Amino acid sequence: MRTLRAGSAVVAGLALFLTAGAAAPPASAAATGTASVVVDFTKAGGPLPADLVGLSFEMRELGIGNLDARKGNMVQLFKTLGPSNVRIAGNTLDRDGIWLPEGRAMPQPHPEWLQHVVTRSDIERLDDFLDATDWKTEIGINLGRWDAAAAADQAKVMTRVLGKRLVAAECGNEPDQWVGKGFRPAGFSYADYLKDFQACAAAVGPAIPLAGPDAAAPNSVWAANLARDANDRLSQVMLHQYAMDPTGTMERLLSRDTYDKQLRTITPNLDAAKALGIPLRLDETNSAWGGGIDGVSNKHGSALWALDYSLQLGQAGVAGLNFHGGLGVCDQPIWNGKWQIYTPICAASKAGELAQIYKVMPIYYGLWMARQLGSGHFLPVTLTTDRNVTAYAVKGRDGRLRLAVISKEDPSAGPVAVSVSVGGRNRAAQVIRMTGSSLAGVDTAVQGATVDHLGRLKPGPADRVPVRSGALTVELAAGSAAVVTLDR
Repeated sequence: MRTLRAGSAVVAGLALFLTAGAAAPPASAAATGTASVVVDFTKAGGPLPADLVGLSFEMRELGIGNLDARKGNMVQLFKTLGPSNVRIAGNTLDRDGIWLPEGRAMPQPHPEWLQHVVTRSDIERLDDFLDATDWKTEIGINLGRWDAAAAADQAKVMTRVLGKRLVAAECGNEPDQWVGKGFRPAGFSYADYLKDFQACAAAVGPAIPLAGPDAAAPNSVWAANLARDANDRLSQVMLHQYAMDPTGTMERLLSRDTYDKQLRTITPNLDAAKALGIPLRLDETNSAWGGGIDGVSNKHGSALWALDYSLQLGQAGVAGLNFHGGLGVCDQPIWNGKWQIYTPICAASKAGELAQIYKVMPIYYGLWMARQLGSGHFLPVTLTTDRNVTAYAVKGRDGRLRLAVISKEDPSAGPVAVSVSVGGRNRAAQVIRMTGSSLAGVDTAVQGATVDHLGRLKPGPADRVPVRSGALTVELAAGSAAVVTLDR
């Protein structure tokens, strides 16, 4: 057995005891393990922001005409997730794209590296998309291939067109890797980057909040240093984090070691940001860097990981997570040959890509489930279990208690009953479940429903579980997750 604590370890007051497991198991199935969760109702933990879970795309998506409210089903896919935050930058920001101000001619001859151009019309198209979906955005400014006049023009256009929907501008992408990409000479250090950041801040001007350093390494000291040195201009500390390298497995993704490392790696920068009063956002994240791992990043297990990871880091105080992806054909290469493995949204065919009609991958359902906890404050929990189970509790702004219970085991591990003691009057709880036939399957569903071709998700009715004498019982499948909402 292991006991895990998040927040306060001492509980006074109402307690809940949960055991994780199987979705609607047959009557003959026997519980094979237990987990007890004790929720401390005497104190609130940190906030759960409404936009905790967002998306991230490359700058090239703007340059090639994607994110268009007039085409396809992407608006509905964003609406299905609910209003949140989309970051647009990535490797293609500095590497192979430029901002072209109105009236400026294209460079002649075209540089070999130039693959896409972003202009005012692209920002206007994005504004229409954000208006249609009620999302906000951070957008990158090319600092790797620096052009002060272009940066100033881009900042002016974004301010005028996007208004309050623009949360921040990001000066460059992954500057801690610029030497290897040929953007800076050997020996380029944080001190050199700080000068570049200050030049970007001067060109952008004070009207737009800035975010950075967008470091590739989640434990990069550049983040804490920038938070200290640019405190007056920095609205968010931005870092990237991927759970694994490209050699990872499903077992490793869902392991306790990965769970612990995800938080341990960012803790120094998270603590530094908190001390300075600056939010920290993981504006590019996913299961494995390099585009993901076939058989892992695009399978049901990734949905369980994404739900668990979002709530784990949200509870720790991370202000948001933007899950990275690309809008090409699912599981097929685009510019770097790997992008489409971990993406939450992609096209089923080339024709779908051109029409901007997309499908969702299993990870999308994990993000959707995380959004079902709404906004509010986390409640500290103590979990004791001999199974690979995690649990989270949130006191919503609407006054309701919501619990997420996640089994990161293959369904072959067998069902486990969940006994919940809530005390108080007789009432009911609603339960929605995310299920799949196996960790390596692609049949992820919520209450038996999947996202349709229009981008809508219409789960079946939530299970109604009676609360009698302050207790209720929920049954879950291994390899599934449930969000339980208690009636007030």
